[in-house]
Amino acid sequence: MSKKKSKDVEVGDKKGKEVEPSEPEEYTVEKILDKRIVDGKVQYFLKWHGYPDEDNTWEPEENLDCPEIIKEFEKNWNAKNKLESNEKKRKLNGAEPSSDAPAKKKIEEDKPRGFDRQLEPERIVGATDTTGELMFLIKWKGCDEADLVPSKTANLRCPQIVIKFYEERLIWHPGNTCEDDEGDKDKDVKKNAA
Repeated sequence: MSKKKSKDVEVGDKKGKEVEPSEPEEYTVEKILDKRIVDGKVQYFLKWHGYPDEDNTWEPEENLDCPEIIKEFEKNWNAKNKLESNEKKRKLNGAEPSSDAPAKKKIEEDKPRGFDRQLEPERIVGATDTTGELMFLIKWKGCDEADLVPSKTANLRCPQIVIKFYEERLIWHPGNTCEDDEGDKDKDVKKNAA
């Protein structure tokens, strides 16, 4: 449970007499706080027994002589990473990771959404098709919240706002007209004929 640091220090007593150099000082690992990989080598962030947190250090695995502490840390580290990975997957799938998720979800389902809130749409903030159906994220007048609304509903209930949304995203390329395209075809035909 220790790491050896060679620290040959000449220690003097109060009278100023020098004492022979002591053996290398040995530090004891209290616990491992974190792990990282630098240049392909594993390093652990260590809390030293009897030292304050500001003396914690990153040490390469090969310098350590505490296999039990490393084994325990790795077990906890792997469990923690697996849990975090599962939570990230749940978030990506739209599930709530907390234990009160069913209660919260029920409250959200009871809350009116979209045009059921009887609010007037202000603008469309964005669009998505993650559910397999085109949905618009609509910002409502006098409200900070926005709701996802099926595009079919938005097309019927606020067609001018939908048109404005698309117009803002149109990119016009000047000088690229149908007449220009026909003129280019004529030039190609003349080149091929020659």
